[in-house]
Amino acid sequence: SRRSPVRFTILTSASNSQRTQMATIIQQDLKELGIQVEVVPLEFRSVVDRIFQSHDYDAAILGLGGGDVDPNSQMNVWLSSGNDHVWDLGENHPATGWEAEIDQLMEKQLFTLNPQVRKQLYDRVQELIAENLPVISLVSPNVLVAAKDQLANFKPAALDPHTLWNAQELFLSGMGDPGQP
Repeated sequence: SRRSPVRFTILTSASNSQRTQMATIIQQDLKELGIQVEVVPLEFRSVVDRIFQSHDYDAAILGLGGGDVDPNSQMNVWLSSGNDHVWDLGENHPATGWEAEIDQLMEKQLFTLNPQVRKQLYDRVQELIAENLPVISLVSPNVLVAAKDQLANFKPAALDPHTLWNAQELFLSGMGDPGQP
């Protein structure tokens, strides 16, 4: 059988040196496998326009932010009809069975009050994303936080706000536990 070479482009924002470096590393790693990748650094607005307006791209390095552990903040990404459903923008209905399942799971978890059931539903969404790879998460930043020794109950979180998510539980040691009379 005849084999065709694999070639594609990766769009990235020229003003974001970290993302441009990631694209270059991907390009170098895939070159070793015989895959030709062209890194296309563009002005940020051009990247956004090509992805969300003209849909003229093979791959892109983006930061999909949300900053919330609750999956509802990302409904616009995971639902097939979502405005940020970057792997197949503008769908009127799910293009695949696994996307339809994600739609059903995300809608169901939205109205499920039991936290354990919600977690099971979203765990399945994560399995479907891992199996089908419509998006590939490249990095999670290291988060470094500090506090004086006197600050008790200091439990930094991975998501913002890293140090104040449990502000109502923080107190200075030696001053007594504020929850006690």
